[in-house]
Amino acid sequence: MSWHYSNPVRIYSGEEALGELRVSLEKKRVLLVTTEGTVARGTADRLKRKICSAHWVMQTVPPNPELTTLTSYGHSLAQEKPEALVALGGGSAIDSAKVLAVLLMHPKRSLETFLREEQKEVLPSALPLFSIPTTAGTGAEVTPFATLWDKIHLKKYSLESHFLYAQAAFLIPEWTASLPWKETLWGVLDTLSHSLETLWNRHMTPLSALFAREAIRLVTTFLPMVQKEGQALAARTQLQQASCYAGLAISQNKTALAHALSYPLTLRYGVPHGLACSFTLLALIKEIQARHLWRCTEDAVAAELAANLLRILTLPEEIRKFCSSEQIEDLVQEAHLYQSRAGNFILNLSDLDLRTLLQRSLCVGN
Repeated sequence: MSWHYSNPVRIYSGEEALGELRVSLEKKRVLLVTTEGTVARGTADRLKRKICSAHWVMQTVPPNPELTTLTSYGHSLAQEKPEALVALGGGSAIDSAKVLAVLLMHPKRSLETFLREEQKEVLPSALPLFSIPTTAGTGAEVTPFATLWDKIHLKKYSLESHFLYAQAAFLIPEWTASLPWKETLWGVLDTLSHSLETLWNRHMTPLSALFAREAIRLVTTFLPMVQKEGQALAARTQLQQASCYAGLAISQNKTALAHALSYPLTLRYGVPHGLACSFTLLALIKEIQARHLWRCTEDAVAAELAANLLRILTLPEEIRKFCSSEQIEDLVQEAHLYQSRAGNFILNLSDLDLRTLLQRSLCVGN
């Protein structure tokens, strides 16, 4: 088996590491891309106080960054002439910042032009980007991807380029402590999905599998602790590390079928991404188990740990709060639109197989 691994993002852990960021941003004009929730919790002000030598411009973004919205932001922010960007928030803030880093470096080119390009390295250079995740979920701080949503045409796009890597990521678990339980849960379920989708991925490497198994161990150990005590900082520290490990894994092998099935749910019915990409995981684990397709004993053990957690989370009940069983089963055809993800799954499933999988996913306890 031949493989390679490369990730250029420098990773720092702990609030004291912001001294490195202060040096990088000294006297620069910096665009802070964040969310209203992050601002309301006081985290954005906390960052600006820590990096007081920078000249800040702030842009808040909504969940699930939308094509026309980001295009509008790019046009309005061009006049600010930022020299660097800081993404502060979850995946939506970080993905938005990645897109804006490209748009603001090349203001005469349109986002639609970038989306039409098929080769990942044709994206041009971007402004320097620094990421500070305030959730434990997407791992976007260490990936070369940016997800965009077109709610008018009900499409999801993925940009991919070496230029979308952040220069550095700063993991500050204290800044996740005020996140409500449901937002915490949806994020961690995304981490779990990234990890499992690495273990059943055609492009898995030994190193990405190692990251994935450790992420699963951390999630299954520490998520129940955060559920009992939301401010449990030691547990939140481990969950944020798990998210980063899973991000390091998918930065190499991308995601797979569970994500392909999730995108229409988010586009059509507003299902939170972490829930949409995780409600099929237990049924997929059982499918792999039944066919004896785990590559090694360690993968099978990690998957069983994940299955034990998923059984008690009653995700079928959660997803029915957003859409009906019939609407979910109709996803089969739309999943084929995201072959760049579905095609990474180690099995070739027919439409009938997919429909059966979705039906099983909707049974509590599967």
